[in-house]
Amino acid sequence: MAGHRETIRRRLAGEVVGGSVGILLSGGPFDGRIRIVELDRDQAPPPRFRARGGAAGRTWHTYEAVRSPAAAAGWVYAHVGPSE
Repeated sequence: MAGHRETIRRRLAGEVVGGSVGILLSGGPFDGRIRIVELDRDQAPPPRFRARGGAAGRTWHTYEAVRSPAAAAGWVYAHVGPSE
């Protein structure tokens, strides 16, 4: 169990572990949360994703991957806005 927790902690800290990493969400209803994603061959995350629930209610919100040298993972997901 401790090994699994350590792996999650490393991903949340922005370290690539086993091809996946935690990326900070910036803006929108999920601001400040971290999403763990699988990286592609070029070490890039999926270009965008949609999320809903919690503070967002039933409304879908789109986030787009943006390079960010200041972020531990080198990327952030920026809020694009509500989507259908």
